[in-house]
Amino acid sequence: MNVCRPVSSWQCLPIVAALGCGLFLLTGGCSSVAPTPTPIPPTDPPAISCPAAKIAQSVEGNPIPVTYNDPTVTGGQSPFTLGCTPVSGAIYPVGATTVTCTITDAQHRTANCTFPVTVVMPPPPRLSVTTFVAFGDSITWGEDGRNSAMQSQSQPGRAHPAVQFPWPQTYPGALTLDLASRYKTQTPTVSNAGARGESVTDPGTLTRFRTNVPTGVYAVVLIMEGANDLWQSVQNDDPTIPAKVIAGLRLMILDARSRGIRPYLATIPPEQDGCCPNRGFAHALVPVFNSSVQGLAREQAVPLVDVYQALIGDVSTYIGFDGLHPTAQGYAKIADTFFAVIKQTLEIPQASNSTINSISPGGRLPRTGSFATPAGGGRGSTAPARKPR
Repeated sequence: MNVCRPVSSWQCLPIVAALGCGLFLLTGGCSSVAPTPTPIPPTDPPAISCPAAKIAQSVEGNPIPVTYNDPTVTGGQSPFTLGCTPVSGAIYPVGATTVTCTITDAQHRTANCTFPVTVVMPPPPRLSVTTFVAFGDSITWGEDGRNSAMQSQSQPGRAHPAVQFPWPQTYPGALTLDLASRYKTQTPTVSNAGARGESVTDPGTLTRFRTNVPTGVYAVVLIMEGANDLWQSVQNDDPTIPAKVIAGLRLMILDARSRGIRPYLATIPPEQDGCCPNRGFAHALVPVFNSSVQGLAREQAVPLVDVYQALIGDVSTYIGFDGLHPTAQGYAKIADTFFAVIKQTLEIPQASNSTINSISPGGRLPRTGSFATPAGGGRGSTAPARKPR
């Protein structure tokens, strides 16, 4: 005989007697008892710890992509859903941006944290000195060989008048603008001490140097001279003149240094056969002379500004049709060449900061960590939580 007894929730427990072979259910219906579900062990609610504050550097002050480390999650019941807004790898503007990260566990319990991402600009560059004087001949002065030659043609038999480029188109003027555009918190100046027709071997040149480069006024003297001496060497058929020029340049360097003025030495621009009048007929001597200038710079351990090398690649663009004086483009190129050496030798190095990651604008950085959410971010991504080790 089968006997059923009521159990909770209107269920019956069938009891099978030894003499019966079938199961008989009591009137009212009986069913088998479902297994008792395994209770979910209690867990602590989730806790989330954001990464440390992130500092990144925008070289040009533009918004840049910034990545950050994953948050750390403890407690809670997996699986977890994590979202951070803005996401790692997003574009961040200059200034501080608050990132909020939220974790949600299987029991729909949440926790969140915040941390700042700060994009900074580097401190403005600065020079160790700001007072310069350019010393030399008509090329330093800024003579416009094209207009001078044209006026000479219009007045046959008369000495051509000197025509100077406007100040911003002379090399000292263009160099001043180059320096001012970079060193915005300072006021660099480049005085023009060029003199038309001057030669290094002239008896009064060293005296003029001392007068125009006075003690205590300028920190740096930019020396570029020798073209008129080469013209005299050809005109007088005197091959000893280039060596005398090097000796004269050496005296300038030693004199400046003795008075606490830092000398920079430049090669002279290339020349070519010109026209009407031709002032470039010493062009064949220029390369050899400039080699001697380079040797003098090494001997005296002074910065070399290789103007010749900067202009030789496109002489027709950089040298006017008189064959000697640069064009406006040539003077600008000379200024840029001086600027590059000044920047390399006189710009104050910025102090390194291990907390700043220098990131160049453009290009997306690789995203790291299992918690990085897709672009558009926020909550909604699912990823296993990383426990601290």
